[in-house]
Amino acid sequence: MKKIEITVSDRDYDLLTRIAKADNRRLSDLNYLCYGRGLDYLFTDTQLCVERVHADEYTATEQKQLEKNKELEKTEGFKDLSYDKKEAKGYKHVCTFISTWEKNDDGVMHDPLVEPLANRIEGYAIEEIKEEVA
Repeated sequence: MKKIEITVSDRDYDLLTRIAKADNRRLSDLNYLCYGRGLDYLFTDTQLCVERVHADEYTATEQKQLEKNKELEKTEGFKDLSYDKKEAKGYKHVCTFISTWEKNDDGVMHDPLVEPLANRIEGYAIEEIKEEVA
């Protein structure tokens, strides 16, 4: 795990500590909540896309489709087919980016990028962190 720090004035640190205490929290827990809710607030109405770099950033369905696409791409003459003919053989494009505005299989818009991240960070305020902090 990595550590994120911010520098604040002594007075702001004191005020944040008192706010946390007034809310029956530790300052570290308040930090997680502010960061998590802040991410959610900042990107609720803003589309944001980042490249997927880890295998677990693809759904199981997308991973299966990627494997199928690779096999199809190996077949002779596949690259010369029109997109419609590729689709007829089972090819489906899988986006290499993840976004805050994506449609699920039912066509409903959802946020698989920031919302889960914000929820995990908020959860650190009440749950034990599963990874070791460096």
